Amino acid sequence: MSSARGELAALAMDRLVGRTVLPDDLVTAAARAIVAGLDSPTLPELAGLGHDDTTASDLFSQVVAELGIEVPTDAATARWQLLGEALAALARGDVSVNEGATAVWELDRRLDYPDALDEMRRWIAMLDSWIPTDVTPVSFCEDQILQRARELLSGNWPPVTR
Repeated sequence: MSSARGELAALAMDRLVGRTVLPDDLVTAAARAIVAGLDSPTLPELAGLGHDDTTASDLFSQVVAELGIEVPTDAATARWQLLGEALAALARGDVSVNEGATAVWELDRRLDYPDALDEMRRWIAMLDSWIPTDVTPVSFCEDQILQRARELLSGNWPPVTR
């Protein structure tokens, strides 16, 4: 997938899961897509909008459809997919434990705190509130978060327990 197409797909996912995506983000991504050689009937129109044009959202949805960019059919599925990607990036070491924990925390909240993430949530909270005088070393909290990420990824996905 081209990086421009990937950017459009990421924006579509962000919108679906409920993250704030501004018209400026959509217009800028459309302009980059054109420069990268992507083409669809509505793409130039989106790229030509003002950066605060409220019609960008509807045009963006058209562009996603025209380019055949696949996104999950519902927000919950998209949130679980993004959570799986965040856990995988964390487990692979592609992101720092703090960065990965922040992404997991946000998606956990958007998924309404599923039971399957209870242990992960506990360790993230400990890491978030850690101070140098704590008895538990910060590295132990980080190791527990990485271990929970690996455990979650090794089981059924999504790990819905309620």
